[in-house]
Amino acid sequence: MKTVDLRRQQVTLDELLRLVGGDMVRITSRDGDEFVLEAADAFEREAAEFGRSAKFMALLAERSAESGRISLADIESRLARAEPTSGVTDAITDPGNDATSRPSAPDA
Repeated sequence: MKTVDLRRQQVTLDELLRLVGGDMVRITSRDGDEFVLEAADAFEREAAEFGRSAKFMALLAERSAESGRISLADIESRLARAEPTSGVTDAITDPGNDATSRPSAPDA
């Protein structure tokens, strides 16, 4: 990746665009903020590259074969069985502790 530090050199927009070409340019502004400039079709080109990668496609096939799913009912059941672990949870689950009530302000 090419880099341009605008704190050290002045570059016109046309020069930056020429630098991009088929690559990305990391730009550091005068304030020190960092940006990346790349061609508008860079994402499409990268996606096409991945689509041609046998290794990447094998990884996707492997990942899609994994079940890795938990139903909403199972999550709710697990949460219902879980014990409170913090004071906030205790306040929510303890009906005698009304964490939402506030003392009233004295009358002026």
